[in-house]
Amino acid sequence: MRRAIRFPAVVEAHRMRIYETFTMHFERAAKEVARLDVNPSFASVYVSRSSWDRWMVGDIKGLPRQATCRVLEHLFGEPAEYLFAPLESEAGQQADAGAAVKMAGADSVASPHLAAMESFRLADRQLGGGHVYRSVVHYLNTVVAPSLFSAADSREDGEIAFGAAVVLTEMAAWMAHDAGRDDLASGHFDRALRLARSLSDVTAGANVLAGMSHLALQTDQVGAAAELARSGLARLAAGPRVPTLSARLHAMEARALAQLNTKREAQRALDTAREALALTHTTPGSQWVAPFDEAALASEAACVFLDLGALKAAAKEAERALALRDASRVRSRAFGQVTMARVLLAQGQPDAACSVGMELLDACQSVTSLRLSSQLDGLQADFGQHRQVPEVRELLSRMTTTAQHRRLLLGSLALPEGPQ
Repeated sequence: MRRAIRFPAVVEAHRMRIYETFTMHFERAAKEVARLDVNPSFASVYVSRSSWDRWMVGDIKGLPRQATCRVLEHLFGEPAEYLFAPLESEAGQQADAGAAVKMAGADSVASPHLAAMESFRLADRQLGGGHVYRSVVHYLNTVVAPSLFSAADSREDGEIAFGAAVVLTEMAAWMAHDAGRDDLASGHFDRALRLARSLSDVTAGANVLAGMSHLALQTDQVGAAAELARSGLARLAAGPRVPTLSARLHAMEARALAQLNTKREAQRALDTAREALALTHTTPGSQWVAPFDEAALASEAACVFLDLGALKAAAKEAERALALRDASRVRSRAFGQVTMARVLLAQGQPDAACSVGMELLDACQSVTSLRLSSQLDGLQADFGQHRQVPEVRELLSRMTTTAQHRRLLLGSLALPEGPQ
């Protein structure tokens, strides 16, 4: 029998309303409890999706097993008896809702779609698209799609619903690409661009074009990448100034121009990206625009300079990108470490490149990203040219072992065939 319990409100307040996001934090808490209680068995405690679904709708009679309660208490800082206690009155529900507003912020409670966007973004950054894609598509089909019609009579609600549909569809495109399904990615991007036409805010469509440009770069469609970036800039010129998006589009253009070996034009586009990003603090952001910060620009700049053969500048930008990107951004740091290792190898420093390679393998074991896996395979081939160095041989052996593990993990998360 279902009943109203406090658990969903607490989860919402901690911004963990998506199962994958909750799981990521729960696993981390389990490891911390194992260390604190000097009991290794806690590290293997987990919550299944079926249990999660039951808890979120109040389909639970008693408390979960003791070990699970211990980890939940460590994670949320509340006794299990409180987390699973019934909401005895409407006043109690309102009090818990008020606590959620205070902890999670009024915007996310007022608009569940915005909160979902942030939760999916967080899970994707740390786990990779293979883990999160199905959840995003399910949310789009079961929650967002119906709201597009129910919000039709309200312009404000319609903007939020359609904006969320655009952002989450574009997010699904990147997740599909991350999992090696460029056919699905292309369909999602096209759909996101069509949905963006329903918005009065042109930044959503320009943001989709930035993603499409980035994808074109990843799939070696360099000329198309440059044109898509320019189309995004043209669309953005018709709306409000959004420095972060302008910077990203100019950075994508610079990446394409560098691969086309037009050095002067690539440097000019990169300089324009820097100038745009410097204006970030003077202009309000847009909720429909993907984050793009100094670390992201430094990462793109490192790739630009590496393609142009400017190794000293590439190394400087790669170091800056890693220094600015915190450890929670596992996948972003992994891409930055791949670039750093490639730069060091090009500079004839295989020993230093090995150190970066070892850190990279340690950090990305749980990331399910075919895009990252492909880059690691390419990096392994680059290291193979320095096999005479003992440290390189050790790294190559480990890369071979971890590659086998990645293939198994990615195979278990294969995306469904057909359009989504």
